[in-house]
Amino acid sequence: MTTAVDKPRILLVDDEPHLLDGLRRQLRRDFTVETAVGAANGLFALKADTPFAVIVSDFLMPGINGAEFLAAAAKAAPTSTRMLLTGHTSLADAAVTVNQGRVFRMLLKPVDTETMTAALRDCVNQHRLVVSERELLEQTLQGSVKALSDVLSLASPAAFGRAARMRRVASAILDKVPAEDRWAAELAVEMAQLGIVSLPPTVAGKLDAGAELTPAEQAMVDHLPAVAEQLIAPIPRMAPVAECIHYSRKGFDGSGTPGDATAGERIPFGGRLLRLVQDHDALLLQGMSPTVALATLRTNARLYDPALLEAFAATAAASAESIRGVMLTDLQSGMVLAAAVRSRSDVLLVNAGQEVTVGLLTRLRNFAALEDGVAEPLMILDEAVVSPRAATAPAATG
Repeated sequence: MTTAVDKPRILLVDDEPHLLDGLRRQLRRDFTVETAVGAANGLFALKADTPFAVIVSDFLMPGINGAEFLAAAAKAAPTSTRMLLTGHTSLADAAVTVNQGRVFRMLLKPVDTETMTAALRDCVNQHRLVVSERELLEQTLQGSVKALSDVLSLASPAAFGRAARMRRVASAILDKVPAEDRWAAELAVEMAQLGIVSLPPTVAGKLDAGAELTPAEQAMVDHLPAVAEQLIAPIPRMAPVAECIHYSRKGFDGSGTPGDATAGERIPFGGRLLRLVQDHDALLLQGMSPTVALATLRTNARLYDPALLEAFAATAAASAESIRGVMLTDLQSGMVLAAAVRSRSDVLLVNAGQEVTVGLLTRLRNFAALEDGVAEPLMILDEAVVSPRAATAPAATG
């Protein structure tokens, strides 16, 4: 027998309260049913922390119709399966709703309880399939990303630290701006630094120090997105990530590379985000404080998505962060280095901004065992342990 705990959650949206009450009574034995009168209340209900397995909407509603509501629901709750229930729709209306709202089932009123229940069970099964695929793909992608990140940390600790800094800034922005393909944006930020391995050491060093580059060196740096694209292209389902990196040097006003006509919101979301966090990190490398870096970004606002720039301004990353010192024996995975780690003879070992991993801890302990040792204390951001956010993997849509 299905218990209240494991009953699938469904959301019914209609402009007729009496119809909603009737459906709730008919379906409550097999489902946990929530209702919303009108599309506006339906969208508000989607803000709940626990997603719905199925979202059912009428087509003819005042204000926002079913097609528009389900299209918005697809963005707000991409794993929820969507179903249209209507008694007043033409074939043209149905086509619009199915295409825009990515509808999995469509039923015509009046509908009996048995038919409605069977359709909802099909929708629930589709939801479970989508979630299972997402979880499996997340594990696969995360494993691939971790392997590439580990290679980057060994080949170029400075680039790895840069990627870690940008990932934290990007995550803070994404917490304030909803994004349907957040997973692609986060992975793009993390993977964009892979191209660094193609740079000569002298150029990589100048880039990390924020030093001025010659035209030839700048051309190498401008080619880095293409190198990163080529490195991640063989990984399944990484095409959206590669596209974000491809447009990472494109200004919101259409300037920059690639030199096509793409501009504004036609630029992939992750590309717009990556342009912002990369430019911000470059300003920090030049020695600017977070406050001055933000002001500099604002003076070039035409290059950035206005919504992302304002979201960034509201994050802690745009202001100075407090730091504290710890001894190497107290350093833990998840901590973030606020200053470069050097040997006692002032040789750079690890750049600032890098998140401490098990591999990095092992590396520092190996350095500490050498005669030159490690200069202590090590400066970290005063936020205890930072838990890295797992990117949400893509999934099939219902």
